[in-house]
Amino acid sequence: MVCIAITGASSGLGLYTCQKLAAESEVTKIVFTTRSQAKADATLDTLVKTTGKDKSFFQGVIMDLLDLNSIEGAVAAFPAVDRLCLNAGGLGQLKWHAESGANDAMVSNVLGHAVLVDGLMGAKKLSAGARVVFIGSEVSRQILSFKGLLPDYMCCFTEDHMKKAIATNYFSFPPLRAQLGDYKNCKIVGQLYFGHLAVKEPKIHWTSTSPGAVLDKRVDFAGHAMFPFGFLAAAIPGLFACIQVTHPLEEGVDRYVDMLTGPEPKYPAGSMMFSDVQCGCLMWGANSKHMVDNRKFAPYLDDPALNEKTYAEVQRVTRNWHSNVGVPKPQTMQV
Repeated sequence: MVCIAITGASSGLGLYTCQKLAAESEVTKIVFTTRSQAKADATLDTLVKTTGKDKSFFQGVIMDLLDLNSIEGAVAAFPAVDRLCLNAGGLGQLKWHAESGANDAMVSNVLGHAVLVDGLMGAKKLSAGARVVFIGSEVSRQILSFKGLLPDYMCCFTEDHMKKAIATNYFSFPPLRAQLGDYKNCKIVGQLYFGHLAVKEPKIHWTSTSPGAVLDKRVDFAGHAMFPFGFLAAAIPGLFACIQVTHPLEEGVDRYVDMLTGPEPKYPAGSMMFSDVQCGCLMWGANSKHMVDNRKFAPYLDDPALNEKTYAEVQRVTRNWHSNVGVPKPQTMQV
């Protein structure tokens, strides 16, 4: 009997992963989060129609990762969960989130999820034997097909980079490059943060993965991208598949299911399971069918000291967020 929770499941990969997980014999309940009651009701109707399951098999929880009170409300509404997929987030819009003192991409991908996980552990709704999968990104290391559009840390992402990534927007021109810079930075920070939790909280199994690059009308990721990427993705998505950058939605969903199911975790704690190299030894796209631990491809992804410093900085920022909003930060109980 396994209860699986997925954040950000009103559409795209989250929604289709819920549908596929419902067919797994070990799964007895699926919890999904959406940002509004209307989306929760629509998602529930869709899941019931597409899976044939009773409504009681699913539970919708309202959670806006940019709203601290909403996250704390979600913690209270969650049941105890055995598997947690931190899927919500995506591209930011170069906006500043004054309450936390971070950019919107960092808040929706990392800080909000950090608050959620702390709350669930403190409420003993995420306990020994549970699995947590943070949805990182292949862009956290080099991808040659995006060369020039993403920050290039030349294998060196330092503590200063980490703090700047949280405290500022990535400044660049054109706006698309700034947007993708924020996205890359927040995924690196998230992977490092949850990588440290694999050491700090060993009774819970922590890993990261990504769906790979998915451009599909059923996924709204590219719809939030700035010109010209958003335009090209909508107008000619097949172009990216033809040049071996992307793959179908179904392959991304399979990655999620692979990480979340089975009697035992398939991959080591702290691992970052993304695409393998393509074209011999090149990181061209984000669409390899073979997943490997990507910590070996970028030294900063395999730096325990940097992981620990990232954890400390994220905790400091979330404490300030609680203080700025006037909401006491719950004590995180060690599992």
